[in-house]
Amino acid sequence: MFKEKKSFAIFSMVLLSSTMASAATTPDHNDAITLANTKPGYSFSFTALALKPSASNLNYVIFNKELPAQSPNWRENEIMPSYSFAFALAASRIFEDGRDLNIEWTHLNSNTSDSTTAPNANFFLGPDYEIGPDAIPIRNATGNAVFKYDVVNLDVGQRVQFGPHVQMHFFGGLSNGYLREEVTATYSGDLTTGLYQGPFSTRQQVRSSVMGLGPRLGIDGNYTMDNGFGFLGEAAVSALVGTFYTKTNYLSSAPELLALFGQTSNTQTIADQTTVQVVPGLDAKIGIDYRHASQNNATFIVSAGYQAAVYINAISQYLPGSLVTPLSTGGIFVATMNHTLSNYSVRGPFLKATIDFA
Repeated sequence: MFKEKKSFAIFSMVLLSSTMASAATTPDHNDAITLANTKPGYSFSFTALALKPSASNLNYVIFNKELPAQSPNWRENEIMPSYSFAFALAASRIFEDGRDLNIEWTHLNSNTSDSTTAPNANFFLGPDYEIGPDAIPIRNATGNAVFKYDVVNLDVGQRVQFGPHVQMHFFGGLSNGYLREEVTATYSGDLTTGLYQGPFSTRQQVRSSVMGLGPRLGIDGNYTMDNGFGFLGEAAVSALVGTFYTKTNYLSSAPELLALFGQTSNTQTIADQTTVQVVPGLDAKIGIDYRHASQNNATFIVSAGYQAAVYINAISQYLPGSLVTPLSTGGIFVATMNHTLSNYSVRGPFLKATIDFA
């Protein structure tokens, strides 16, 4: 995933470079490189997005075909987030000679579910840490993934004009990110043999979050044609310094739990201490736009394209590696523990409306 986003950013930079080269080779007496000739004013924009979140820890159950016994097959079933509505709000203060001050907030709240059922006795289900003879009674599994994404960027920039058609914008500032992921998996079945017969279930809920603040540097550019249409591109890198938090909650019920301990349900947790880490980030966008200048010193801009952002190892989680007793007992008795990290990314198309007042 990181390679995909890195390639996207490189492609954006290549597009910006090519527009500069195009302008440089076009014979025009205004080809000089100068600071952008801007008038003091304000800019406001609203962006509608369809963002698809992604991570590498969304497998919620293993689907196993037991027979024939000498050739079992295993398949990891994943929660597959779809595109969800998101939005961004931005405001800018524009000064003379191409200088500006910008702030932008992007928000996403995504919720996706999936389920798997063992069709007959030749199949069974289980989490990664229990997929074998102990998992045979598990007949159903459900998975749910919630992504919450809030990022605020505050930066100052300088616009530079490369001839009459190309304008580059170099910026730097601070990025504040609050990234959250919650993955829930529920396993259930019915014990039909043994001393403790009856239905059982275990719900596993992994909550991970990171909140950080750090520097952000980038470049964006526009190639505008005489008819108002143009091309745009942007690429930026950031480093969020902030707190990691992860906690895994379990809620179980089973006939054995009720018979031995008189409990109808059992709650357990695996929690990490809050730690401070650095999360590298990369975001980029590419698209087209159209500009229309009105007679009252306002300019209307409509742009559309595709954007993506990735935060490296932003998701931390602790899960059992193996259990002492199976889930059907109503408890999570851990024999070994695993700690994993995952990237956090969002990507999708955007449609942006901007109005500049000078």
